Amino acid sequence: MSVSPDITLPKLTRAKLLRGQGDALYAIGRYDDSLARFQEALTLNHDDYEVWTLQGFCLAALKQFEASVESFNQAIARRPNYGLAWHGKGHALAKLSHFEEAATHLARAVQLTPKDNKAWYNLGTAQNQLRRYQEAVVSFERSLQLNPHDHRARYNQGVALGGLQRYDEALQVLQQALDQRPGAHYIWNQRGTVLIQMGRYDEAIHSFDTSLSYQAQNPNAWYGKARAYAMAGAVEQTLKNLYRTFVLSPYVYRVMVKIDAHFDGVRDDPQFQRLVDAEP
Repeated sequence: MSVSPDITLPKLTRAKLLRGQGDALYAIGRYDDSLARFQEALTLNHDDYEVWTLQGFCLAALKQFEASVESFNQAIARRPNYGLAWHGKGHALAKLSHFEEAATHLARAVQLTPKDNKAWYNLGTAQNQLRRYQEAVVSFERSLQLNPHDHRARYNQGVALGGLQRYDEALQVLQQALDQRPGAHYIWNQRGTVLIQMGRYDEAIHSFDTSLSYQAQNPNAWYGKARAYAMAGAVEQTLKNLYRTFVLSPYVYRVMVKIDAHFDGVRDDPQFQRLVDAEP
């Protein structure tokens, strides 16, 4: 158990000790205790923009994103050119699905701290959400230049390349991600999705099967297989895989399938209609 700083110490010294305790607690995932230390430190030194920033990240870890944004605002008000605060605020805004604002703040973050690979990564993910895929490809490339071992950046760059219909490049990048993390089921899912767009249905099914070998309770892979079989005109296999999808996720995919053009070739089949229209 951590010991509170001696109250006889000067205020700034006590604030520094509390910040150190908060840092240590945050590092081991004790976010409530960490937050309490940062809050106490700020009562002693209200103008410490770094502690406001640390508190913002702590609040984000606790999923208190609105409060997190306000904490980063306090940091930025005290130090407008502090890139980490802009990064943190952008990250929190993205968690609130305010992707346009998030991208604006993260763009400012990478301008202020261009060697922050995580800021470039978060900027790319916000740009993907906004379907600004060309910009996202560049952001992920900058992130990867700073941290070549980040398989998630390669995966998300593959998503962006797929969005641009640059499928051969997407496959190359996704393969690089799989070379780094062969058991990542979501990368295999994305690979399968790209292969469907290329008309390579057998390979897509194999990719989804590989994903399921790592994560069987994975509705996206079952849905991907159903898409591939539907495009290949295999109605029975389409139905079997859709059924498995609906068992795992009864609502989301039932809505998706009704507007998904991949199923247009089997949409008039009575068995397909009964499965899709059945009550969850």
